[in-house]
Amino acid sequence: MGNRESCYKNVICEFIMSCNITVRDGSRTDAKAIQAIASPIMKSFGLEPDFDDLDYELGHFGENYPGSIVQLVACLNDAVIGSVILKAHKENVAKLTGFYISEKQQGKGIGKKLLNVAIQRAKLLGHESIYLETWDKMESATNLYQKLGWEKTIDPDPKSGAERAYILNLKS
Repeated sequence: MGNRESCYKNVICEFIMSCNITVRDGSRTDAKAIQAIASPIMKSFGLEPDFDDLDYELGHFGENYPGSIVQLVACLNDAVIGSVILKAHKENVAKLTGFYISEKQQGKGIGKKLLNVAIQRAKLLGHESIYLETWDKMESATNLYQKLGWEKTIDPDPKSGAERAYILNLKS
């Protein structure tokens, strides 16, 4: 198979895959699937999941806890393959957390689609910006944030467990 045919086949596969990807509001029944996706990813970066404290939002996914704004899941057909959470941070500023894509589904545009839905939802709800904290070693995610217009801001408090912070201005 030549390069052109191979490229064409990859484009067709990506198109078919994107047609089967849906983003919807998450529910309590999605919590275990989200935790099963997030746990091995966290561990691969040397982070221990703490669903009762540092990763509270993932531990209580689908619940209407104080500060909860949006909890979204990406699904391939009916299987949950990713999540993103927006919670209250400061006045008119949402905080993005719980952004995980199943390891087998990474690099296929699913994270971008999920983030774009979260960004649109934040805009509709009147937020002026979205803030997030992350780690330098999460290169794929930080590259995606930067491609979508996120800018580095002041590093978070070391107690947060994260190394870097980014902000996305939604007013433009």
